[in-house]
Amino acid sequence: MASYEILFTKKAARFIRSLPKGYREKTKEILESLKHSPFSYPYRKIRGETNTYRIRIGKYRILYEVHENEKKIVVLTADKRGSIYD
Repeated sequence: MASYEILFTKKAARFIRSLPKGYREKTKEILESLKHSPFSYPYRKIRGETNTYRIRIGKYRILYEVHENEKKIVVLTADKRGSIYD
């Protein structure tokens, strides 16, 4: 089974780098598991979107898109729960 390539928007990469060490490491573990299957970690589909999903990591959320044809996962944004949907 081919693994997925994970791409980040500048905003998402900047936010993930700024996370406290524990959350940063947990995020890295989760993204590694997504490489093998984008639906391997508990996720939620974003209503009204075609291929956009979210993952909860404590008080933080990560929004990502899955492009099945290209085997790519694009991490759109990461932020605190209250701010991510703005």
